[in-house]
Amino acid sequence: MGWLVAALLLGSLQLSAQYLLPGDVTPSHYDVRLAYDIDPRTNFSFFGVVDILLTAKKSTPKIVLHAQDFEISDDKVKVTSENGSPTVTEVKLNDTYNFLTITLDKELEENVNYTLTIPFYGNLVKGLDGAYISSYINKKTQRTEYLITTQFEAISARKAFPCFDEPMYKATFSLNVAHDKNYTAISNMPLAASSDTNSLEEHWPWETISKAFKKEKSTFVWDQFDKSVPMSTYLVAYVISLFSHVESPRELSHTQFKIWARSDAIEQTAYAAEIGPKVLSYFEKWFNVSFPLPKQDMIAIPDFSAGAMENWGLITYRETALLYDEKESSFLNKERIAEVVAHELAHQWFGNLVTMKWWSDLWLNEGFATFVASVGVSAVEPSWHARLNYAIENTLSILSLDALESSHPVSVPIDDPKRISEIFDTISYRKGATVIRMMLMFLGEDVFRKALHNYLTKHSYANAEQDDLWEELTAVNRLHGGLSRNVTVKQVMDTWTKQTGYPLLTVTRDYSDKTVTVTQKRYLSLGTTRSGAAWWVPLSVLCEGEVGAPPRRLQWLADSEGVASPHKFEHGAAPRDWLLFNYDMIAPYRVNYDEQNWQLLISELTSERFSRVPLEGRVQLLSDAFALAWNNRLDYGTTLKLASYLQRETEYLPLFTGLGALSKIENVIKRSADYGAFQKFMRRLITKAYERAGGLSQKRIINGEDLNSVKMQTTTSSWACSMKVPDCEENAIELFQRWMDTPNPDENNPIPVDLRRTVYCVALRRGSVREWRFALARRRRSNVAAARDHLLYALACSRDVWILAQYLEWSVTEGSEVRRQDAGTVIAAVARSTVGYYVAKDFIYNRIGDIYDAFKGQDRRIGGILKTLLGQFTTQKELDEFLQWQEKNSKYLSESKLAVSQGIENARVNIAWVRNNQQRVVDKLREFSASHHMVQPSWASWRKKPLFISSLYAIHNISRSNLKKIDV
Repeated sequence: MGWLVAALLLGSLQLSAQYLLPGDVTPSHYDVRLAYDIDPRTNFSFFGVVDILLTAKKSTPKIVLHAQDFEISDDKVKVTSENGSPTVTEVKLNDTYNFLTITLDKELEENVNYTLTIPFYGNLVKGLDGAYISSYINKKTQRTEYLITTQFEAISARKAFPCFDEPMYKATFSLNVAHDKNYTAISNMPLAASSDTNSLEEHWPWETISKAFKKEKSTFVWDQFDKSVPMSTYLVAYVISLFSHVESPRELSHTQFKIWARSDAIEQTAYAAEIGPKVLSYFEKWFNVSFPLPKQDMIAIPDFSAGAMENWGLITYRETALLYDEKESSFLNKERIAEVVAHELAHQWFGNLVTMKWWSDLWLNEGFATFVASVGVSAVEPSWHARLNYAIENTLSILSLDALESSHPVSVPIDDPKRISEIFDTISYRKGATVIRMMLMFLGEDVFRKALHNYLTKHSYANAEQDDLWEELTAVNRLHGGLSRNVTVKQVMDTWTKQTGYPLLTVTRDYSDKTVTVTQKRYLSLGTTRSGAAWWVPLSVLCEGEVGAPPRRLQWLADSEGVASPHKFEHGAAPRDWLLFNYDMIAPYRVNYDEQNWQLLISELTSERFSRVPLEGRVQLLSDAFALAWNNRLDYGTTLKLASYLQRETEYLPLFTGLGALSKIENVIKRSADYGAFQKFMRRLITKAYERAGGLSQKRIINGEDLNSVKMQTTTSSWACSMKVPDCEENAIELFQRWMDTPNPDENNPIPVDLRRTVYCVALRRGSVREWRFALARRRRSNVAAARDHLLYALACSRDVWILAQYLEWSVTEGSEVRRQDAGTVIAAVARSTVGYYVAKDFIYNRIGDIYDAFKGQDRRIGGILKTLLGQFTTQKELDEFLQWQEKNSKYLSESKLAVSQGIENARVNIAWVRNNQQRVVDKLREFSASHHMVQPSWASWRKKPLFISSLYAIHNISRSNLKKIDV
């Protein structure tokens, strides 16, 4: 295999030479001058000039940099130097790689500085990357207002001005931006000065500019911003808007914080203004590295493709990720804002101060920011237990995705710029965060933080790769005694970052001598593997008799152990005691036990003593049991017996895990005749938890100050309504009707905010066009992004085909009810529903060209939509139809290859399960529904139903005794 790896690597390097800049010259400073007309009547014209200070690293007759989507005045391009200025003989743009090649009449001299000047001009578009136009309706004036904003990550700075658009080319930036005096401009650095003098006059006299702008010079102002610190091009940012701002209390941070938003939404910035500076101040202490900029702006953008973007000193957000309204935003909205703010502020160190050399190590940015966000949220909202919650949610998400052969390593070779956007995914973010948490746990937080400080200090304002981090972690760790077995951080971590997937440990106990044998093999959802991958696995082991005692020292399973033959360990469990691996979820792997140990664990969980098993251990057991049963490594009878304990569970995370695992079964049988059996089983399983949490019957949130309680109530309510638990849907419909009957419903909504998403969906699923249009009207008039989001999802819950078809049509129609940033969400939401699946499939197949055109600048959204669609497939006929369609429409999928391949594999996983397991599992569901393990739901509440429910029974000749015999 070695020759094959070498050949692939050589091929990758040859490809790299095609799309990477040659590196003959490097920039050290940009002087960027821009003039914008924010006016649709002039098609949003702009003019610009960039002066780039360059150094020739070797003699070369060419300068190669990036440019895209604007015009360059070739005759005005020039190169100057104190040592003599070469003449520009050709200016050529390569559209394939966006290379702008400046050819000179003589070679640049090595180690000599030059200034490259490029004037350019064009028109901004309503895209979602580069420098683009966004718009919104001012709720107070009812007028359309426009703004210019930027989104340069990963390779879109080149769409705003000519530049060396790769992360390793760090430089300082001086921005000068001209705009109408009514607008305000902000950028990475503070405003230094404003002037009425045209800073572009030498290259673009006002006489020339005015022909495009059709305005007087006196109506414009030129804003000059301070020179920035050295940074990569993708972090440059500016916004020109009519927005307002609030300032955070200065005592919260020595850095000046301003939160910007639409003037009619500025009151929604209070929460962000409080937690932003608190998180930043905490990170300064946690990293022991000061934030290097004098200010930090955070701004909510009406149209934004990502959740947020960490531009240094000017973080841009979706409105839902920054704005919080106490009346209209749920507790989960608040948690999301705290998480995103902390994530972006963590980037100010990981990504901005120290940047990966190339996008292959994107995880150094995103994995760290994802993990450190939990640290920041825990500091400012300690009652939320964010470190544990986020860790478990991250791990569960990667255990699903990384079980596919089509997954990818954390550190992934990128051989084509079109692939960069694809790796902004669960692996880079969540697996990256999970293995970072693993490192912290096996090194200890003190060692980990000291090493991070050294890494950040050593590589400040520069670039690094993962080996640089391993070096610092190993060095500090050795000062504190090192890891057991003398293993280095690099040895351990390379097995987790350079390999795809994770291991399944098979644990077999010898009950006579307190030993256990362990094997490791890559876990795959399809259950087969040809992989020779192996890992350094940290083994945290808990015996029943050691509950409450100090934890044992961590053991290691080496990457050479348990592969060819079982590896033997000793443990402290008595023959009748259970044994639990990975009880603290230190690492992402699955564990299968011998049958006796499974039964010992189940006996504990299904008893009143279930909480003796640590919370993380309960999560791990549920996740493993369902995954192992899925591909026939564990009997479903064992798995469902274990899951029956969830009736007693009072913590959200295990319940969330069990319900998430059961949703995989629901997904593959929800369009089959067996769905009634599943619903019946689920009613038995969740009724007790639903009633204990408060459900919808209370028509209020029981404990609104406790995040765990709120999540329990909202999650069980959603499931209860979907599974037809008595009263649930009826209460939801009653609440929605009460809202419809309320005077001034835009200001007065009687539905508890945290239950609205469930109530809305039930009402629109069970209702008619009347309810749908009422919800649409409320969404149209709402001034709170979180409230609009709840209704956005609810509108996809309708069962009327024509309504869903109209909703999908809006997703690709400019100026419709669906904003460009939400189009992918709408299509995916429709595709997930039982009726909408068929409508969305036809829409995607027939309108892929329109979808592609509508999604320019966010092409990876197409991959997400197709992955959602493929995830619903359960028959070979559906998959064959897709494969034929894919072949005919490959030109639209060039930037979605990874997501599509993962979706196809997911479809094959579903098809295999239906073929091999469906009937057996449905039989087990029926068996457990009737067994003593399951709580029977109370029918007493149904006796109180109005007359029309009784009439329904009579019409269909259904009695309560009959109901127990059929799957309803």
